[in-house]
Amino acid sequence: MIYDYYCDKCNKRWEEAHTIENRDYPVGKDCPCGEGGKVKRGVSAPGLSFEGALSPIRPAGSGWNDVLKTIKKNSGKDNTIEHY
Repeated sequence: MIYDYYCDKCNKRWEEAHTIENRDYPVGKDCPCGEGGKVKRGVSAPGLSFEGALSPIRPAGSGWNDVLKTIKKNSGKDNTIEHY
């Protein structure tokens, strides 16, 4: 996994790949900046991808208009059903 790290002195930020068990490996060590700062693990937003996401919203299809027309016809002249 990729984790974000930063220096508490110079605020330099970088990413490193570590296993979950070793994610704190660089934490607490001296920052490479040489200013005496210590490495801390940062918090970042997870990467999101909407490619291939399935939406629960689907078009009603061409037959839906016919269903509405039938319901409107059978419900009487004072109905408020609209169709397109």
